[in-house]
Amino acid sequence: MVKSRWAAFGLAGAIALAGTGIFAATQGPASGGPTEQPIAFRHDLHAGKNQIPCQYCHYSADRSVDAGIPAVQVCAGCHLAAGQPLFRRDSTGIKQLVAYWAEQKPIPWVRIYKLPDHAHFPHMRHVKAGLICQDCHGPVETMQAIQKPQELWMGWCVQCHRDRQVRTDCAVCHY
Repeated sequence: MVKSRWAAFGLAGAIALAGTGIFAATQGPASGGPTEQPIAFRHDLHAGKNQIPCQYCHYSADRSVDAGIPAVQVCAGCHLAAGQPLFRRDSTGIKQLVAYWAEQKPIPWVRIYKLPDHAHFPHMRHVKAGLICQDCHGPVETMQAIQKPQELWMGWCVQCHRDRQVRTDCAVCHY
């Protein structure tokens, strides 16, 4: 009787934990459509036409758990000289950048990818293993606005690990 009660509690706990993981993984912008950002940043122009490497703006991806969301200083480094636009002065996006720079406020970028707290994706390990950004984020160099090519769910990640013949035990991502 005692064992069956503990088994029932364990099963209920596992179901609850799985439910929270499914719920958390689906929070945030859904896959498919673009997310509206405070400045309409064109990935197809920057990463595509101008061939700026992802890690120029997401500079911590190779040495941090997080790839980083670019600070206003990163954008200003290319677009502004002494706070003044270098080109496309009439562009709405450039005017917005100038305003953020002048006020010394961070650009409130809307996060696209968010994993639940119980799962970890250390970018630096994946970059050092030879994965390219497009493996998870899709062909960003062709997107005007970032769109999720797919939801990042556990089965998708496990399959990627299996395809590359790397560890799939729970402690790899859940620690």
